[in-house]
Amino acid sequence: MKLGRVGEFAVVVAVLAFGKPVLVPVALAFYLAFVLTPPSDWLERLGLPRWASVTAVATAVVVTVAALGSVLVAQASDLVSQMRTYSAQIGEKLSRIQKGHLGAFGDLNASLTELGRVLDRGGRVTSQPAVVRVVSGGLSSFTRLEETIQPIVQPLAVVTIVLVMTLFMLGHREDLRSRLIQLAGPKNVTVTTRTMAEAVNRVSHLLLTQAYINAAFGAVTSLGLYCIGIPYALLWGSIGALMRFVPLVGGLIATLLPTLAAFAIFPGWREVLLTAGFFAGVELLVSNFVEPWVLGKRTGVSALALLVSALFWTWLWGPLGLVLATPLTVCAAVIGRHVPELSFLTVLLGDEVGLNAAVNFYQRVLARATKDAYRFAKRRVTESSLPDTLDELLVPTLGLISSDQNLQAIDDEIAARVGKDLSEILERLSAEHPRPGEWTGPRVVGIPAESEADALLLRMLALTLPGGADALVTVQESSRAAVVTEAVRLNPAVVCIAGVQPSGNVNARFLCRRLRAELPDAYILALAPSADGKQSRELAARLREAGASGVVYGLRDATKTLTEPAAAAPSRAAVATTIA
Repeated sequence: MKLGRVGEFAVVVAVLAFGKPVLVPVALAFYLAFVLTPPSDWLERLGLPRWASVTAVATAVVVTVAALGSVLVAQASDLVSQMRTYSAQIGEKLSRIQKGHLGAFGDLNASLTELGRVLDRGGRVTSQPAVVRVVSGGLSSFTRLEETIQPIVQPLAVVTIVLVMTLFMLGHREDLRSRLIQLAGPKNVTVTTRTMAEAVNRVSHLLLTQAYINAAFGAVTSLGLYCIGIPYALLWGSIGALMRFVPLVGGLIATLLPTLAAFAIFPGWREVLLTAGFFAGVELLVSNFVEPWVLGKRTGVSALALLVSALFWTWLWGPLGLVLATPLTVCAAVIGRHVPELSFLTVLLGDEVGLNAAVNFYQRVLARATKDAYRFAKRRVTESSLPDTLDELLVPTLGLISSDQNLQAIDDEIAARVGKDLSEILERLSAEHPRPGEWTGPRVVGIPAESEADALLLRMLALTLPGGADALVTVQESSRAAVVTEAVRLNPAVVCIAGVQPSGNVNARFLCRRLRAELPDAYILALAPSADGKQSRELAARLREAGASGVVYGLRDATKTLTEPAAAAPSRAAVATTIA
């Protein structure tokens, strides 16, 4: 029986949950191997053998963690012993706040005051009867010894296993890579190799750089707290550095903890405000300037995906899952990018925009989010230019409207409404970004092949020409015969027939044929945007057979063609050369 996508996801989650005792140490070993591979490679490039470089890196990490851990444990123990004094100070400060007519703190003040009394009595609540715990005397000495040492031996065993696996992965990483490629099969060697290389590069760069940045954050904040006068500055700085590995909310937690400590320790507000301001300033500097400059977009994962994955892995594997959330999510996004069957992972987790720019813009206009669509287009104009924005956003949108009409996905009323919204957006953009210069060429007559979308396309073309709307005169009549009659009356040197595909195909060929017969010396340019390359080539051949001097698919090409000498001074020889 085949499982659906939801069933497969449930099976994977169940395996991850029940396999936690085995999978977590393996994942931690991979995590450390990713982090320690770059410094190990660096030592090897200096001339050290593999075993020496791996041993040196592992020894440095163990010694650093042990030394820092001993200091942090000592500070944490001293902090716990001082909790009685701090709880009394909190109660006194909240009492002063309450006297300042901030009654919302009343319940909290009473609770903390009672907590202070309990701690002052050594943790004994005299108003409650003592709880008598009955301990069975039938346990053997071996059982009691097992219960005593198990909480120590089990974590130590896990740490030892993780360390041994990490050393093995560092020392035999080529062999491990070969085994994984062999497991994937010889037919997938290229995909597997490319996937592993990208995953290693992204994860190693991300984790190692984050470790450096967070270590610097912890050192700077520890020094700042020491200068402010906050006790246990190294403890708060280290906790802040660790919390910054938590996506999005880690910086807030890193700021909150030392601020609460300053609130509890000091009777006034000066240290509290200095601590909060200093932490917030350093966090804003690191998150908005240092990390974007150093990391850039190398993770390949969106911020929302990181936050959701942090919640998921914390729910599944606890605090260790929170540590592993980022590298696991990055690896999943990389796998989805290279394995077609898992491409949905890239859509869910990747930092690329889910829709391309034109479809994204069309979706906003279709959803009647006109202001949002205008801001989107305006931002693109600022980043590039008005002609580029018209070619990349508005012209493809006209094609999407025409295609949806042919497929009956939208009716004529919706198409008319979308066209009106596009016209308003175009008018606002043209008013803010007028086309400089003057039109010095011959008169250009624009003829829409069929629909209002074709007329709107000609308006866009006018905005890309020097001089703006003065460069092009649009002919719009009730029938095709009337259009041809009016165009012949104007006797233009250059004619531009705009037909958004696929709706304007037939009429565009008819107009080319009639105008070539009536205006044999005119330069007839067919503007026929289309997303289908094969269809565009076939259409171009038919339009040339019908009499078009040239065929273009975008506004930039149309502007270039209309300002060339062949269009500026048309003749029979120029037309014959263009057709050939």
